[in-house]
Amino acid sequence: MSKKTITFLISAVFFLIYYAGSFSKISFGDCIGFVVDAEKREFITNFTPLVHFLYINTGIFFTSVLNMDSIFVMRMLSIVPAALTVGLVYVLIKEFLEENWIAIASTIVFGFSFSFWRSAETVEVYTLNAFWVVLFLLFAVKALKHQSKKYIVTAGIVLGLSLWVHIQNIMLIPAYFLLLYYSKSERQKVLTSFIFFISIFGVMFVVNQLNGIEFKYVFTSKKGPWVQNTFDQTFLDLVKNVVKAIAFLIYNFNIFIVFCFSGIFYLYKNFKKEFLFLFVAALFTLGFATIYAVSDNYVYFIPFYLIFTIFIASGIKKLSEKLALKKFQLLPIMIPLFYVFSFYIALIIPQGKEFHTKKLYKGGLNYYMLPWLTDNIGCLEFTLNDGKTEDNVEALKETSQEFIKLRKRYQSLEEIREL
Repeated sequence: MSKKTITFLISAVFFLIYYAGSFSKISFGDCIGFVVDAEKREFITNFTPLVHFLYINTGIFFTSVLNMDSIFVMRMLSIVPAALTVGLVYVLIKEFLEENWIAIASTIVFGFSFSFWRSAETVEVYTLNAFWVVLFLLFAVKALKHQSKKYIVTAGIVLGLSLWVHIQNIMLIPAYFLLLYYSKSERQKVLTSFIFFISIFGVMFVVNQLNGIEFKYVFTSKKGPWVQNTFDQTFLDLVKNVVKAIAFLIYNFNIFIVFCFSGIFYLYKNFKKEFLFLFVAALFTLGFATIYAVSDNYVYFIPFYLIFTIFIASGIKKLSEKLALKKFQLLPIMIPLFYVFSFYIALIIPQGKEFHTKKLYKGGLNYYMLPWLTDNIGCLEFTLNDGKTEDNVEALKETSQEFIKLRKRYQSLEEIREL
């Protein structure tokens, strides 16, 4: 089977998996805010961290210009990029090894990683962001491996556009500069790539300036103290962040983590330039996700997980030369059982039971430990029922009420309750 056929099949299979597990009702978190923006059908004309310019305006294009339903559009803006990203992860891995069984197995490991899978099942920006990040990594690796001029330019364009999706991707700029350094013999292409990148990046500041928005608000937000809180952390806070990052890594990749170490050595030995590029990209994205003081920082690790999957695949390649690992190639399809098993274990533990009861208003441990969101509790029904909780959900309720008001123009409250 050709690489293109396998890539298509991987994307198609994961599209069906993600579609089957997608939210039954608009879930908690930031989801309702994005759906409201799509429902309003008014294009966003500024670049601030919470806007995600390219993401939300893509959704608004489909609702405003093509008159499509806002919930369906935002659902697809999670599922489709997620499925495409998984397919591209396979293509990226194939740049480093020939064995299809390793590439497919490692791709499945990423596709079933908790943070990415959950992002595909809800309304969030992170799967579209992962799509742009994996494109950048792919073009950059191709540029380094094949000494291709066109890939150097394309990498700069893609990285620039990725910043329009999520400003977090500035963490990839050091790796991009390393790419340019390694490609310095192609001075014209390096200069062209950089001009495209800096021009696309610069548009963000120009547009904000035209809207009377200060320079700094490309990077920080008036609505949250996250940046300041990040700099105000104590040493103990940083230690806790590292422990949490390790816990996230274990829950996302479980037993497959053991392959990353041999994978790093394999890549360094056989693809030194490509490895150093990936290492720099991994270092900055991991570091940012680890220390960034925001409650849902688990999703900020996804760009790092893309690279970590390459380390895993390379490690399997290296160790399969001595160990009969091929007979375990179907093991990744058992990953969903790991989440189910972990969920039931947590329910047995007293602290788990207590947490489950406290968070029952949005599904309890089901919401936190299982990546799929079928038959979930929705934020709209919670709002219409005037649900009570110790957590601060006033902003969520306010945004939900805004959506309900917009939707009441053509749906009854009982119909809205089921959305």
